[in-house]
Amino acid sequence: MNDPTGSKKDSGEAAELQVDRDSGMNWHRRAGPVFKYGLVVGFLLLLLGGMSMRLSMTNFILEVFVICAGLSIILGAFGSTAKVSPAGQGVVLVGVAGIAVVIFMLLIGEMNERYTRIKIGGDVKGLKIDLVGDISYLGAFQKSERTYDFIIFGKNIQRRIMSMYVELPDSREVIFECIRSKDLNPLLGSGKTIEWSFDPKSRKLVDAEGKQTVSPEGPCPDGPRVSQDVPAAREVSKLPWLFELIPTALAQTGGAMTAEYTESLINQLESNVSYERRDSRSDLAKGGVAVVQPLLAKLGEKDVTYRARLGVIVALTEMMRQNKANRAQIITKIKDEDLKRLVDASADEDRSIRIYASEFLYDLGDPRVIPVALDRFKSASEDGRYNLLLVTKGALPFTPGDQKSNAVKQVSDLKARDTPKTNELIDSIMAMK
Repeated sequence: MNDPTGSKKDSGEAAELQVDRDSGMNWHRRAGPVFKYGLVVGFLLLLLGGMSMRLSMTNFILEVFVICAGLSIILGAFGSTAKVSPAGQGVVLVGVAGIAVVIFMLLIGEMNERYTRIKIGGDVKGLKIDLVGDISYLGAFQKSERTYDFIIFGKNIQRRIMSMYVELPDSREVIFECIRSKDLNPLLGSGKTIEWSFDPKSRKLVDAEGKQTVSPEGPCPDGPRVSQDVPAAREVSKLPWLFELIPTALAQTGGAMTAEYTESLINQLESNVSYERRDSRSDLAKGGVAVVQPLLAKLGEKDVTYRARLGVIVALTEMMRQNKANRAQIITKIKDEDLKRLVDASADEDRSIRIYASEFLYDLGDPRVIPVALDRFKSASEDGRYNLLLVTKGALPFTPGDQKSNAVKQVSDLKARDTPKTNELIDSIMAMK
């Protein structure tokens, strides 16, 4: 006996099966609201977790949890396209919504009062400022308040020393590499605002009341620079960015950088992106004695740019700090012409170049510096003269007896009435007889 009901059912299933075979899935019947909302929620969570990880807005475990939850919801959405009753789809939808609500509540709770605002006032319009600690912190110029604001998430900074890089409208740089993290840590995660002031003319970074210096310009006078304190200037070292380090690691396999990689880093010193310039300086410094000659060759180019000059000198200074035991080897790599350029840089009009070149030559302690520096003394500015004497002082301990006595005598004749700071340095040199 024929069963018309069963026949219709079989033919309907056969038709549906044929549709599934032709199109891979009957989307019109199965891709309902659960699928659509699930995809939206899942991708939003992926985006939220990725942004949070990139900006270090919360702890790493929570960030990974959010991303995994997003992926789970997306997979669940695809699973909802299977043959499930409307009641079953409703359960899935409620589950997806519940997970999303719980995660958002956790995320908001983690972010609540976990930030500190740093407001930098003064004449900061038109400047580009980067604040670097454990990461490069999110910051921008606020037109309404005419301040440069940064947001620091979290309640602790692992780095002992932070740094701030200021690019002036003419592309010159002012570098502060001695911001003590311990001065900020008590206020982190409080939701409060820290106010600083920067003056491009005096090149000073002070607190809002102008009573206390936040950091001297240049590297720390009494300790290691930021790049030695912890690795990397780009700072974000979590999983998504791990793969960016692979080319660098491969390029340096065997403990020494290849000539091609060194050249690429030197070219990157002129990048328009600030963190790329900083990264290349730090990476070149790690190259040690082998990169001295390529760096000096760049410095000796006729059309060398300001960014390249500063980058070369900062890299040499940092390298010298890390390799003082190799001082004699470094000296053998420096020709007389290169030494003259470095001495000229120690008396340069630009304060950043002057500071870093002077520190490099002071730590280098090359006796060849003394006659060059003293010959340059008369034509230099007052600031330049001070730095030339500082360079001379650094070389005196390594200078043979008679030459040393003669140099000290020459220095003693350079005193002037209206230069008390320089005179004080001269007195300290005279005491080195």
